[in-house]
Amino acid sequence: MTEKITHSTAKQRRRHRRIVTTATALTMVLSACGTSDGSTGGSDGTDAAITVVATTTMLGDVAKNVVGDAGTVVVLLPVGVDPHEYQASSREVALIQTADLVIANGLGLEDGMADILASAAQDGANILEIAPASTPLPFGEDGLDPHVWFDPIRMAEGSRMIAASLETIDPGSGWTERAETYAAQLMVADAEVISLLETLAPDDRRLVTNHDSLGYFANRYSFDVIGVVVPGGSTLSNPSSSALSELAHIVATEGVPAIFAETTDSAALAEAVASEVGSEVIVVNLYSGSLGEPGSEADTLIGMLLTNARLIAEALG
Repeated sequence: MTEKITHSTAKQRRRHRRIVTTATALTMVLSACGTSDGSTGGSDGTDAAITVVATTTMLGDVAKNVVGDAGTVVVLLPVGVDPHEYQASSREVALIQTADLVIANGLGLEDGMADILASAAQDGANILEIAPASTPLPFGEDGLDPHVWFDPIRMAEGSRMIAASLETIDPGSGWTERAETYAAQLMVADAEVISLLETLAPDDRRLVTNHDSLGYFANRYSFDVIGVVVPGGSTLSNPSSSALSELAHIVATEGVPAIFAETTDSAALAEAVASEVGSEVIVVNLYSGSLGEPGSEADTLIGMLLTNARLIAEALG
């Protein structure tokens, strides 16, 4: 949901926030995480006119491509942290309440921040949830899949959503142009992913994953998810011993050569399943709930998508 506000109202709000609370909140948050979360500011080093908060590292990267030098982007989740279990600090809560725009994933991904985001929205914060507006896929019996960042086409549209929200706050600052440039880059990445995966025959396109996070990847690139180690769409569930044994049976019966774990969660259960199969089943860590460390091949959303595609192609081929 996006709060509709006029240009003049936005200017008044930003001026009031700076005088009363934003300077303090921003100073506290940036001092706590500004050098590690990929925040960006104006090119001249001064405070920018717009402050944008993104919950996840993936959305933070999208936001930074749209915002450019026209604002400051602060990413709440550190690299390597699972968004399903993250708890916002009091400093981050203050920034959520005072930012010009808060970009969240939604659909239950940020379990530990759901009440905070809902409360901030009720208090007038400008919250944009990307996943609910991205034509989400069904999830389980009655849910919707929050893992939309695995589809570059949906994320291209997400960049346009961010630009449209920023345009209502500060018209004419190049949001749309930068969003379209980034959307085009995502389309190129989509073609590169297709190329990386083209060596895999239809019978090889079967995935066993740590948790049910690759639904959009599977839907976009014609894969089947035939089993998950942790049931449901969250990493917080606990599988039973019988469920793990059943999964091991599926892996053995189907002849699946790899189980895909995650960089944000322990691979111990996946390794236990692989061990129970008793054959050469490898466990491969994918980037799922977080980008990679700065300097890695997966420290941007596009890099993350391409790295995962390469790892999947190598493991299943």
